[in-house]
Amino acid sequence: EDKRRRNTAASARFRAKKKEREHAMESRCKNLESKVGDLERECEALRRENGWLKGLVVGV
Repeated sequence: EDKRRRNTAASARFRAKKKEREHAMESRCKNLESKVGDLERECEALRRENGWLKGLVVGV
């Protein structure tokens, strides 16, 4: 019976740690998705600026 109780406790700890790892990974994923969006917007702004500057140089 003691072995069963220890095994049940170990299983519960394993499930709790697994859930915690999954939560941390989901949080990291959301943060990275947000960063990707920010970088894509910055990239688009820089492309526009680059085109504008090229227009100035060619126009001169």
